Amino acid sequence: MHLEEVCFDPETPFVKASGMNRYRILDPMGSLLLTLPIDGGRSHHQNLGSVRLVQRVHWSSVHWKRLINTYRRAPYFEYWADDLEKIIRWPDSLLFDYNVRILDYLMAKLRHPLKIRIGSVTQKPWPQEKVSPPLPSYYQHFEEKLGFVPGLSVLDLLLQCGPNEAKAYLLGLSFNP
Repeated sequence: MHLEEVCFDPETPFVKASGMNRYRILDPMGSLLLTLPIDGGRSHHQNLGSVRLVQRVHWSSVHWKRLINTYRRAPYFEYWADDLEKIIRWPDSLLFDYNVRILDYLMAKLRHPLKIRIGSVTQKPWPQEKVSPPLPSYYQHFEEKLGFVPGLSVLDLLLQCGPNEAKAYLLGLSFNP
C-alpha cells in the first residue's frame, strides 16, 4: 500500500511453491490454501508470462464454492460477490494475466491508485524469505474458534473489514524489503 507503481515482468521465471498461483483463505477448519492448477504440471520450467492455467478442469467452480461457503456471511461479500464470481469462475488462460487482473480489482476496491506496469524489471530480485514481524490482528469470522490467523489473502481482509478499514490496516503496516 506504500507503493504508487508496481512492475510485473512476464519474463520472470515461474517458481513452483512461490505463491504465484496460490492464495490462502480462512474456513471453519483453519487456513486453507487454494491453488490455481498449472497446465503441464509443476515441473514445467517457463516464464511467468507463458504459464497457462488448466482450463479443462473445473477448479474455478471449486474455488468459487469455497469462497461462498467461507465468506457468504462476511460483511462485504454480498457487495462484491458478482464481480468476484466473474473473476474466479471465468479466469484468463494465462496465470500472469489472471494475477494482474486480480491485483487491479483488489486495488480498485481498496481505492488505491496503484499503477500497474508490464515490462522488464531491472531491480534486484525480491529477497528470499525474511522473518516478518507479527502482523496486527483484524476481525476474522472464525477468530473466536481459531484465534487470529496471519498470512491470508488480502481478499479476506477486504471481505471482513471493507475497503476503508482494510486500507487503513495495510497503510499501518511497514515493510523493509
